[in-house]
Amino acid sequence: MGIAEALLEGAKIEYFYDQAPESMKSIGTSYSLTTTGVGSFLSSSLLTTVAHITEKHSHKGWFLNNLNACHLDYYYAFLAILNILNFIFFMIVSKNYVYRAEVSDSLQVLETELKERTTALSVITDIRR
Repeated sequence: MGIAEALLEGAKIEYFYDQAPESMKSIGTSYSLTTTGVGSFLSSSLLTTVAHITEKHSHKGWFLNNLNACHLDYYYAFLAILNILNFIFFMIVSKNYVYRAEVSDSLQVLETELKERTTALSVITDIRR
């Protein structure tokens, strides 16, 4: 998990910085770190909620002090189902996502190329005359 987190953080910070509008570049990095904190909070809340619900509605909860008596397999199956739903949601969102290109850079590059081509065309036209 540590290696995965280390590899993910760099890509996540780069994504937030790259896709944020120019006026919000600095806040994009803080959004990246905020998502990590919110994810940890939601993970703890999910674990607490599942423990509370399973203790309330069944004779024994899924999380007990005795590993032989608890049902961690149910919890991991529940997490697998949540991950499948998350993957489906990710696929839908990524299919509809429009990548934000660097508009300002693209316009400058296009303008420079247009000027160069116009200059080259005018030179060629002058040579032919």
